[in-house]
Amino acid sequence: MKQAFIIALLLISCFVTMQPAAQATEGASSYYFPGSSTTFAVAVAPKPGYMVANQMLIYSGTAEKAVLGGREKINLKASAIYNYMGGSYTFKKPVLGGKKLQLGAYIPVGYMDLEAKIASHGGDRNSRTRIGDAMVSAALFWQQGDLHYKLNQTIMVPTGSYSKDQLANVGRNYWGFDTSLSLTWLNLKKGWEISVTPGVMLNTRNTATDYKSGNEFHVDFAINKHYFAKHYAVGLHGYYYHQVSGDSGEGAILGAFKGESFGIGPAILWTPKVAKGEVVVMAKWLHDF
Repeated sequence: MKQAFIIALLLISCFVTMQPAAQATEGASSYYFPGSSTTFAVAVAPKPGYMVANQMLIYSGTAEKAVLGGREKINLKASAIYNYMGGSYTFKKPVLGGKKLQLGAYIPVGYMDLEAKIASHGGDRNSRTRIGDAMVSAALFWQQGDLHYKLNQTIMVPTGSYSKDQLANVGRNYWGFDTSLSLTWLNLKKGWEISVTPGVMLNTRNTATDYKSGNEFHVDFAINKHYFAKHYAVGLHGYYYHQVSGDSGEGAILGAFKGESFGIGPAILWTPKVAKGEVVVMAKWLHDF
């Protein structure tokens, strides 16, 4: 008798950024959410069947200047909460020489609060809670001894609320394509794990503003210690982000400058004993330096 395994996953990630320089990409933000692509045993293949996931991402930060709605804004202060709800299915039958295939889809509800000034004008503040941009993904998992691999392709679909005349937008109004390769070394006897996920984000043009954010390179990493008998793990997680091509289009009035950032912080995992390992709760906090 075939059974589908249902796993509830809750990931709460909080990031604080304090960068005085101007930030590249439209609105000084990106589809890439720092540190979210690597958690615990990220490249270890899940059990075949369904997985239900709820992921909450919390962000607050500042930027000296950026372009929003075709205008230069200065002294930006932003905070955002995105709650992604969705799931995935991992096929039991291997593909492509023994690899496990997983397909997934997620849709967020987002809250954005943004305060900024138009250059040489007064300030403005705007808050919005709306449906955000959906994500669909496909991943291949395989293993060689203690080494685990995950090749992942995620597509960001511009389904979210967006208006050029709004200061705060939950959606971004363009497509994004994120390709990444996760590697996890996991020693089950000692409980130590090292994971790293390099990836490249390709962005299309925002047709409402004629702004094309540059393409982005990012690396997430994690060093974790698992205490399997006690059903929890602790880790040190971080990320490095570098924009590899400049912004372009008539809307990129600040020019083709590039963004760069680095962050690190603690993380914890808990698998409640009553759920027999099929419920996983994770939390992390990363500070952008």
